[in-house]
Amino acid sequence: MTKPLLKLITSEIRSNGGAISFERFMEMALYTPELGYYMRNVPVIGQSGDFFTASHVGNIFGLIISRHIIKIWQEMEEPRDFNIIEIGPGMGYLAYDILNALTSHPAILQGLSYHLVEINPHFASIQKARLSKLHHSIFWWKDISSMPVLSGVCICNEIIDAFPVRLFEVRQGEIMEIYVSLNDRNEFIEILRPAGKDLLHHLETFAPWVKHFDDYRSEANFRVRPWLQSLRRVLNKGNVLIIDYGYTSEEYYDLSRNRGTLLCYLNHQVNDCPYINVGEQDITAHVNFTAVEVWAKEAGFSVEDFKTQQRYLLSLVDEELLEKLYRANPASMAQFKTLMLPQGMGESHKVMTLKAS
Repeated sequence: MTKPLLKLITSEIRSNGGAISFERFMEMALYTPELGYYMRNVPVIGQSGDFFTASHVGNIFGLIISRHIIKIWQEMEEPRDFNIIEIGPGMGYLAYDILNALTSHPAILQGLSYHLVEINPHFASIQKARLSKLHHSIFWWKDISSMPVLSGVCICNEIIDAFPVRLFEVRQGEIMEIYVSLNDRNEFIEILRPAGKDLLHHLETFAPWVKHFDDYRSEANFRVRPWLQSLRRVLNKGNVLIIDYGYTSEEYYDLSRNRGTLLCYLNHQVNDCPYINVGEQDITAHVNFTAVEVWAKEAGFSVEDFKTQQRYLLSLVDEELLEKLYRANPASMAQFKTLMLPQGMGESHKVMTLKAS
């Protein structure tokens, strides 16, 4: 744990009556400028980091995504002004692979602009170095709200799982929210407070059955709703691809999943304690895709599709493509299996396609 971050969180707890919501704790642990996990000046993604995403498996993921992008471009009647927005582009691998794959389709490249939304200046510099040799119109933005209105495709690959979440427990039919406090040794501890109306309403909407549980713990992600609203203001026309690990509400809040989905990652090792290695480990929670669907429609999107990553990839490849990839690089088949098979990312990851029109 970095001492400056520890001091900041400790100070905030003390200045807020001795406790802060877990959501605020997670936000500070991940996003405090220069100190939070996603804001540090060190690699966190890939083989040398703490976890990897589909874009780190190999270039086959970007190639397949490019096929979907071309399909969307054609459905939009091949506009001359076409944009790809990637939120949270990490090390820039996916952008590089997509743009490389699109070189075989010069018509789409003529009016293409690629927009990377990146809050970490260090990551942005890595992305710029990686993409510097590609002769395309590429732009960087710190957040969605600073972007102009655009049309095209927005890619959100493992983004929502990193949004700060509210934690709650059900004790003998009473829903309590988890707050973070300090003991007499200045160590982080959890305390329970009665859930507020907003959390109760959220659970009544998406999981009314949990109030009948006991000794049950889970999460609620309130950040998705305003994020989708901001995204809809930016995307005038086109599609959003949300790729992440998650469940429907029924699966997410099943009694068998009574400890929730919150996990931490450090050096490719998993633990369930967010109060250690603060600022040095990733903290994630699975996505409630039922809530995403409801809030997406509320924001003005329509939901075009929702399926496992396995079914999504299979819908975009054919035998000819796989044979071509194998001839070019036999290792690509192992990459494809990692993305597609249930024991890899095929079942755990879902793909939801939203449409703005």
